[in-house]
Amino acid sequence: MKVIGIHASPRKGANTATLVEKVLKGAADKGAETKLVELRKLDMKPCIGCDKCKENLGHCVQKDDLTPLMEEMATYDAIVLGTPIYWFHATAQFKTLVDRLYCYYGFEIDPETNDYKEILAFPPGKKVVFVTSRGDPEDKKDYDVFYNSLNDWLQVVGMALLASSMEFVHHYGSWNEKDAALKDADLVARAESVGASLA
Repeated sequence: MKVIGIHASPRKGANTATLVEKVLKGAADKGAETKLVELRKLDMKPCIGCDKCKENLGHCVQKDDLTPLMEEMATYDAIVLGTPIYWFHATAQFKTLVDRLYCYYGFEIDPETNDYKEILAFPPGKKVVFVTSRGDPEDKKDYDVFYNSLNDWLQVVGMALLASSMEFVHHYGSWNEKDAALKDADLVARAESVGASLA
């Protein structure tokens, strides 16, 4: 079992990073091979909409750190994705990764009906864990757009076609306390438990 954890926090050692690391720890304790990637450390370019990937689905032509990372992601059995929520949505670093994974999505047009047929080049069957951290409390209801877009994206890429194949670890009320998640023993235990379930 191979598990990759990717977090999109622009801050070192903050809550999202802590929880992704704890999920990986839970998996490693059960014998999984794990790897942590911090997007803030990578040279990343935004999608330029060239559509060259449609000629060779699953392969982005850009020369930066994201291109080999995306290809590596496809080789793992489970993927842990983490982002803080800033301004009611994912960070710019996470959105850059999401946009670039467009290279795994294609379509064909039926010449008789003109209907679109989706082609998903990302290998199916991955287990997915999603980690979020936000300042607002759990009962604040301004985040539906983010969660709906996340669900749509995961389905289009083909990572999680069934809700049952995806786990969430949510952290609420952190504001600027970078160690708030680490101080929450129940949350840390849940993150490690979710990680153990991957293995």
